[in-house]
Amino acid sequence: MRKLFYFVLLSGCSMGPLVQDTPETSANILPPGTVVPSIAVNSELTTQIQLNQGLSASALAASGGVVTRSAGKAGGASIFFWNFGTAPIESGFVVAAPLYELATPNEDGTFTPVPDVPWLLDSIPGDTRYSPIRRIQYVPVTDMYDGQVIADTDALADAQSLGIVGEPVPSGTWIDLPVVVPGLTLQVSATLPPAPTMQVYARDYLVDAFRLGGSLGEQPLSKANTILLGQATSLQTGVATGMPPTLSSAFDPQPVFQYGIPAAQPAAQAPNWTPIVTEVDVRLATGIAPSAIMADSDLFNRNAGGAITAYRTDNVASYTVTTNVTNRPIQFADGAP
Repeated sequence: MRKLFYFVLLSGCSMGPLVQDTPETSANILPPGTVVPSIAVNSELTTQIQLNQGLSASALAASGGVVTRSAGKAGGASIFFWNFGTAPIESGFVVAAPLYELATPNEDGTFTPVPDVPWLLDSIPGDTRYSPIRRIQYVPVTDMYDGQVIADTDALADAQSLGIVGEPVPSGTWIDLPVVVPGLTLQVSATLPPAPTMQVYARDYLVDAFRLGGSLGEQPLSKANTILLGQATSLQTGVATGMPPTLSSAFDPQPVFQYGIPAAQPAAQAPNWTPIVTEVDVRLATGIAPSAIMADSDLFNRNAGGAITAYRTDNVASYTVTTNVTNRPIQFADGAP
Protein backbone atom coordinates (compact mmCIF):
# COMPACT_ATOMS: atom_id res chain seq x y z
CA MET A 1 0.00 0.00 0.00
CA ARG A 2 1.28 3.50 -0.87
CA LYS A 3 1.77 5.55 2.29
CA LEU A 4 1.47 9.33 2.63
CA PHE A 5 3.70 11.56 4.74
CA TYR A 6 2.23 13.16 7.83
CA PHE A 7 4.13 16.25 9.02
CA VAL A 8 4.46 17.30 12.65
CA LEU A 9 5.34 20.97 13.20
CA LEU A 10 7.62 21.71 16.11
CA SER A 11 7.93 25.20 17.55
CA GLY A 12 10.73 26.81 19.56
CA CYS A 13 14.12 28.32 19.01
CA SER A 14 17.72 27.24 19.46
CA MET A 15 20.99 29.14 19.92
CA GLY A 16 22.91 26.45 18.05
CA PRO A 17 22.30 23.71 15.50
CA LEU A 18 18.87 22.10 15.81
CA VAL A 19 19.05 18.68 17.46
CA GLN A 20 16.00 16.48 16.94
CA ASP A 21 15.32 13.72 19.43
CA THR A 22 12.40 12.40 17.38
CA PRO A 23 11.68 12.43 13.65
CA GLU A 24 9.56 15.29 12.27
CA THR A 25 7.89 13.06 9.73
CA SER A 26 6.64 9.51 9.50
CA ALA A 27 5.84 7.60 6.34
CA ASN A 28 3.90 5.14 8.50
CA ILE A 29 1.38 7.46 10.16
CA LEU A 30 -1.42 8.42 7.76
CA PRO A 31 -3.26 11.77 7.72
CA PRO A 32 -6.72 12.07 9.25
CA GLY A 33 -9.41 10.85 6.92
CA THR A 34 -7.14 8.48 4.99
CA VAL A 35 -9.18 5.57 3.61
CA VAL A 36 -7.46 2.33 4.56
CA PRO A 37 -8.13 -0.45 2.02
CA SER A 38 -9.35 -3.94 2.79
CA ILE A 39 -6.74 -6.65 2.86
CA ALA A 40 -8.80 -8.24 0.07
CA VAL A 41 -6.78 -6.13 -2.40
CA ASN A 42 -3.62 -8.02 -1.40
CA SER A 43 -3.96 -11.52 -2.80
CA GLU A 44 -0.78 -12.78 -1.12
CA LEU A 45 -1.87 -11.79 2.38
CA THR A 46 -5.44 -12.96 1.76
CA THR A 47 -4.13 -16.38 0.73
CA GLN A 48 -1.93 -16.45 3.83
CA ILE A 49 -4.98 -15.87 6.03
CA GLN A 50 -7.04 -18.45 4.15
CA LEU A 51 -4.39 -21.14 4.64
CA ASN A 52 -3.91 -20.41 8.34
CA GLN A 53 -7.28 -19.29 9.71
CA GLY A 54 -8.10 -22.75 11.08
CA LEU A 55 -11.29 -23.29 9.08
CA SER A 56 -12.12 -26.07 6.64
CA ALA A 57 -12.09 -24.84 3.04
CA SER A 58 -14.48 -27.60 1.95
CA ALA A 59 -16.92 -26.81 4.77
CA LEU A 60 -16.87 -23.10 3.89
CA ALA A 61 -17.47 -23.94 0.23
CA ALA A 62 -20.44 -26.12 1.17
CA SER A 63 -21.93 -23.45 3.47
CA GLY A 64 -21.42 -20.53 1.09
CA GLY A 65 -18.81 -18.88 3.29
CA VAL A 66 -20.70 -19.28 6.57
CA VAL A 67 -18.74 -20.49 9.61
CA THR A 68 -21.29 -22.93 10.95
CA ARG A 69 -21.84 -23.84 14.59
CA SER A 70 -21.96 -27.32 16.11
CA ALA A 71 -23.88 -28.81 19.03
CA GLY A 72 -22.27 -29.68 22.33
CA LYS A 73 -22.98 -29.87 26.06
CA ALA A 74 -21.88 -27.90 29.11
CA GLY A 75 -23.15 -27.42 32.64
CA GLY A 76 -26.11 -29.73 32.14
CA ALA A 77 -27.39 -27.95 29.05
CA SER A 78 -27.16 -28.27 25.30
CA ILE A 79 -25.06 -25.51 23.74
CA PHE A 80 -23.63 -24.46 20.39
CA PHE A 81 -20.01 -23.71 19.61
CA TRP A 82 -17.74 -22.78 16.70
CA ASN A 83 -14.46 -24.48 15.87
CA PHE A 84 -11.61 -22.24 14.71
CA GLY A 85 -9.01 -24.99 14.66
CA THR A 86 -5.72 -25.42 16.46
CA ALA A 87 -4.84 -22.86 19.12
CA PRO A 88 -1.20 -21.87 19.73
CA ILE A 89 0.33 -23.26 22.93
CA GLU A 90 3.84 -22.69 24.24
CA SER A 91 5.27 -24.60 27.24
CA GLY A 92 1.75 -25.54 28.26
CA PHE A 93 0.42 -21.96 28.21
CA VAL A 94 -1.97 -20.27 25.79
CA VAL A 95 -0.16 -17.88 23.46
CA ALA A 96 -1.74 -14.43 23.39
CA ALA A 97 -1.05 -11.51 21.06
CA PRO A 98 -1.68 -7.80 21.70
CA LEU A 99 -4.71 -5.79 20.65
CA TYR A 100 -4.14 -2.01 20.70
CA GLU A 101 -7.05 0.34 21.37
CA LEU A 102 -6.62 4.13 21.15
CA ALA A 103 -8.12 5.67 24.26
CA THR A 104 -8.31 8.91 26.22
CA PRO A 105 -6.87 8.61 29.73
CA ASN A 106 -9.16 9.69 32.55
CA GLU A 107 -8.15 11.26 35.85
CA ASP A 108 -9.18 8.17 37.80
CA GLY A 109 -6.76 5.95 35.84
CA THR A 110 -9.38 4.48 33.52
CA PHE A 111 -9.54 4.90 29.75
CA THR A 112 -12.28 5.94 27.36
CA PRO A 113 -11.85 4.39 23.88
CA VAL A 114 -11.57 6.89 21.02
CA PRO A 115 -14.84 6.42 19.09
CA ASP A 116 -14.95 5.02 15.57
CA VAL A 117 -11.28 4.01 15.49
CA PRO A 118 -10.63 0.35 14.60
CA TRP A 119 -8.50 -1.75 16.92
CA LEU A 120 -4.94 -2.48 15.82
CA LEU A 121 -3.46 -5.99 15.66
CA ASP A 122 0.20 -6.90 15.37
CA SER A 123 -0.31 -10.08 13.31
CA ILE A 124 -2.57 -12.05 10.99
CA PRO A 125 -2.91 -15.84 10.59
CA GLY A 126 0.34 -17.27 9.27
CA ASP A 127 2.50 -14.65 10.99
CA THR A 128 4.89 -15.68 13.75
CA ARG A 129 3.12 -15.75 17.14
CA TYR A 130 -0.30 -14.94 15.68
CA SER A 131 -3.04 -15.88 18.10
CA PRO A 132 -6.81 -15.33 18.10
CA ILE A 133 -6.50 -14.64 21.83
CA ARG A 134 -5.83 -10.93 22.24
CA ARG A 135 -4.64 -9.09 25.34
CA ILE A 136 -6.25 -5.65 25.28
CA GLN A 137 -3.76 -2.77 25.48
CA TYR A 138 -4.99 0.81 25.87
CA VAL A 139 -2.94 3.31 23.87
CA PRO A 140 -3.34 6.72 25.54
CA VAL A 141 -3.64 9.58 23.06
CA THR A 142 -2.06 12.97 23.79
CA ASP A 143 -2.97 16.54 22.77
CA MET A 144 -1.00 15.93 19.56
CA TYR A 145 -3.49 13.30 18.41
CA ASP A 146 -5.85 14.76 15.82
CA GLY A 147 -7.32 11.75 14.10
CA GLN A 148 -4.12 10.45 12.55
CA VAL A 149 -4.55 6.93 11.16
CA ILE A 150 -2.38 4.32 12.86
CA ALA A 151 -2.91 1.18 10.81
CA ASP A 152 0.16 -0.92 11.60
CA THR A 153 2.62 -1.43 14.45
CA ASP A 154 5.35 0.61 12.72
CA ALA A 155 2.97 3.56 12.71
CA LEU A 156 2.21 2.93 16.38
CA ALA A 157 5.91 3.00 17.25
CA ASP A 158 6.37 6.23 15.30
CA ALA A 159 3.33 7.82 16.93
CA GLN A 160 4.79 6.98 20.31
CA SER A 161 8.18 8.45 19.37
CA LEU A 162 6.51 11.64 18.13
CA GLY A 163 4.43 12.01 21.29
CA ILE A 164 1.10 11.50 19.54
CA VAL A 165 0.37 8.55 21.84
CA GLY A 166 1.88 7.22 25.03
CA GLU A 167 3.08 3.75 25.92
CA PRO A 168 0.41 1.02 25.76
CA VAL A 169 -1.19 0.19 29.11
CA PRO A 170 -2.31 -3.42 29.69
CA SER A 171 -5.99 -3.71 30.61
CA GLY A 172 -5.48 -7.08 32.30
CA THR A 173 -8.15 -8.63 30.07
CA TRP A 174 -8.34 -10.59 26.81
CA ILE A 175 -10.84 -11.55 24.12
CA ASP A 176 -11.20 -14.20 21.42
CA LEU A 177 -10.83 -12.43 18.05
CA PRO A 178 -10.01 -14.86 15.22
CA VAL A 179 -8.97 -13.15 11.97
CA VAL A 180 -10.55 -14.58 8.81
CA VAL A 181 -10.60 -13.84 5.10
CA PRO A 182 -12.97 -11.07 3.96
CA GLY A 183 -16.49 -12.13 3.09
CA LEU A 184 -17.08 -14.81 5.71
CA THR A 185 -20.07 -14.71 8.05
CA LEU A 186 -20.88 -16.52 11.29
CA GLN A 187 -23.91 -18.75 11.90
CA VAL A 188 -25.62 -17.45 15.04
CA SER A 189 -29.15 -18.86 14.73
CA ALA A 190 -31.28 -21.41 12.93
CA THR A 191 -33.61 -18.62 11.77
CA LEU A 192 -31.67 -15.33 11.75
CA PRO A 193 -29.12 -14.26 9.11
CA PRO A 194 -25.47 -15.01 9.84
CA ALA A 195 -23.42 -12.30 11.56
CA PRO A 196 -20.82 -10.30 9.63
CA THR A 197 -17.23 -9.76 10.67
CA MET A 198 -15.90 -6.59 12.27
CA GLN A 199 -12.88 -4.82 10.80
CA VAL A 200 -9.63 -3.98 12.55
CA TYR A 201 -6.28 -2.61 11.41
CA ALA A 202 -3.29 -4.83 10.69
CA ARG A 203 -0.42 -4.57 8.22
CA ASP A 204 -1.78 -1.22 6.92
CA TYR A 205 -5.06 -2.83 5.89
CA LEU A 206 -8.52 -3.37 7.25
CA VAL A 207 -8.75 -7.05 8.15
CA ASP A 208 -11.83 -9.05 9.08
CA ALA A 209 -12.34 -10.75 12.43
CA PHE A 210 -15.08 -12.22 14.61
CA ARG A 211 -15.45 -10.72 18.09
CA LEU A 212 -16.79 -13.62 20.15
CA GLY A 213 -18.61 -13.71 23.46
CA GLY A 214 -19.56 -10.06 23.80
CA SER A 215 -18.96 -8.51 27.22
CA LEU A 216 -18.91 -11.92 28.94
CA GLY A 217 -16.20 -12.98 26.52
CA GLU A 218 -13.83 -10.28 27.80
CA GLN A 219 -12.03 -12.29 30.45
CA PRO A 220 -9.36 -11.33 32.98
CA LEU A 221 -5.91 -12.83 33.15
CA SER A 222 -5.49 -15.32 35.98
CA LYS A 223 -3.56 -14.54 39.16
CA ALA A 224 -0.56 -16.09 37.40
CA ASN A 225 -1.03 -13.57 34.54
CA THR A 226 -2.00 -16.34 32.10
CA ILE A 227 -4.97 -17.27 29.89
CA LEU A 228 -7.35 -19.86 31.31
CA LEU A 229 -7.06 -23.24 29.55
CA GLY A 230 -10.03 -25.60 29.71
CA GLN A 231 -10.96 -29.05 28.43
CA ALA A 232 -13.55 -30.49 26.06
CA THR A 233 -14.33 -34.20 26.29
CA SER A 234 -15.10 -36.46 23.34
CA LEU A 235 -17.19 -39.50 24.27
CA GLN A 236 -17.03 -43.12 23.11
CA THR A 237 -20.12 -45.11 23.94
CA GLY A 238 -20.22 -47.79 26.59
CA VAL A 239 -23.20 -49.49 24.92
CA ALA A 240 -22.17 -52.51 22.85
CA THR A 241 -24.11 -53.37 19.71
CA GLY A 242 -24.12 -56.08 17.05
CA MET A 243 -23.45 -59.81 17.20
CA PRO A 244 -21.20 -60.45 18.88
CA PRO A 245 -21.70 -57.20 20.83
CA THR A 246 -18.83 -54.74 20.27
CA LEU A 247 -18.08 -51.19 21.31
CA SER A 248 -17.82 -48.55 18.60
CA SER A 249 -14.55 -46.65 18.36
CA ALA A 250 -16.34 -43.58 16.94
CA PHE A 251 -16.66 -40.44 19.04
CA ASP A 252 -20.03 -38.85 19.68
CA PRO A 253 -20.34 -35.60 17.69
CA GLN A 254 -21.29 -33.57 20.78
CA PRO A 255 -18.29 -32.79 23.04
CA VAL A 256 -18.74 -31.93 26.71
CA PHE A 257 -17.09 -28.66 27.76
CA GLN A 258 -15.50 -28.05 31.14
CA TYR A 259 -16.58 -24.40 31.19
CA GLY A 260 -20.13 -23.53 30.22
CA ILE A 261 -21.86 -20.22 29.60
CA PRO A 262 -20.75 -17.71 32.26
CA ALA A 263 -23.50 -16.77 34.70
CA ALA A 264 -22.05 -13.31 35.35
CA GLN A 265 -19.18 -10.99 34.58
CA PRO A 266 -15.87 -12.43 35.82
CA ALA A 267 -14.13 -10.87 38.79
CA ALA A 268 -10.61 -9.49 38.54
CA GLN A 269 -8.02 -12.27 38.15
CA ALA A 270 -10.86 -14.83 38.27
CA PRO A 271 -11.72 -15.93 34.71
CA ASN A 272 -14.88 -18.02 34.48
CA TRP A 273 -14.72 -19.13 30.83
CA THR A 274 -12.28 -19.87 28.05
CA PRO A 275 -12.62 -20.86 24.38
CA ILE A 276 -9.24 -22.61 24.38
CA VAL A 277 -9.66 -26.28 25.23
CA THR A 278 -7.56 -29.42 25.39
CA GLU A 279 -9.31 -32.52 24.05
CA VAL A 280 -9.96 -35.34 26.51
CA ASP A 281 -11.04 -38.74 25.14
CA VAL A 282 -13.36 -40.82 27.34
CA ARG A 283 -14.57 -44.38 26.99
CA LEU A 284 -17.84 -44.49 28.89
CA ALA A 285 -18.57 -47.23 31.42
CA THR A 286 -20.46 -50.36 30.41
CA GLY A 287 -24.05 -49.54 29.48
CA ILE A 288 -23.57 -45.75 29.51
CA ALA A 289 -24.51 -43.92 26.31
CA PRO A 290 -23.22 -40.43 25.38
CA SER A 291 -26.78 -39.09 25.64
CA ALA A 292 -26.63 -39.73 29.41
CA ILE A 293 -23.75 -37.29 29.86
CA MET A 294 -24.70 -33.61 30.01
CA ALA A 295 -21.96 -32.00 32.09
CA ASP A 296 -18.26 -32.25 32.86
CA SER A 297 -19.24 -33.11 36.43
CA ASP A 298 -20.84 -36.32 35.11
CA LEU A 299 -17.34 -37.40 34.13
CA PHE A 300 -14.77 -35.91 36.52
CA ASN A 301 -14.07 -34.54 39.96
CA ARG A 302 -11.88 -31.43 39.84
CA ASN A 303 -10.01 -29.26 42.31
CA ALA A 304 -10.48 -25.49 42.73
CA GLY A 305 -7.98 -24.87 39.92
CA GLY A 306 -9.96 -27.01 37.48
CA ALA A 307 -7.57 -29.98 37.35
CA ILE A 308 -8.96 -33.52 37.27
CA THR A 309 -8.54 -35.26 40.63
CA ALA A 310 -10.62 -38.38 39.86
CA TYR A 311 -13.06 -39.74 37.33
CA ARG A 312 -16.60 -40.96 37.91
CA THR A 313 -16.32 -44.75 37.82
CA ASP A 314 -20.09 -45.04 37.42
CA ASN A 315 -19.88 -43.24 34.07
CA VAL A 316 -16.26 -43.51 32.90
CA ALA A 317 -14.27 -46.64 32.07
CA SER A 318 -11.08 -44.79 31.05
CA TYR A 319 -9.87 -41.43 29.79
CA THR A 320 -6.91 -39.90 27.98
CA VAL A 321 -5.86 -36.25 28.02
CA THR A 322 -4.57 -35.56 24.50
CA THR A 323 -2.22 -32.86 23.23
CA ASN A 324 -4.85 -31.44 20.86
CA VAL A 325 -5.67 -27.83 21.79
CA THR A 326 -8.30 -25.91 19.81
CA ASN A 327 -10.17 -22.63 19.79
CA ARG A 328 -13.80 -23.68 20.29
CA PRO A 329 -15.81 -20.74 21.66
CA ILE A 330 -19.27 -21.47 23.06
CA GLN A 331 -22.17 -19.31 21.89
CA PHE A 332 -23.62 -17.50 24.91
CA ALA A 333 -26.90 -16.31 23.38
CA ASP A 334 -28.81 -17.31 20.27
CA GLY A 335 -28.50 -14.69 17.56
CA ALA A 336 -25.22 -13.27 18.89
CA PRO A 337 -21.58 -14.08 18.06
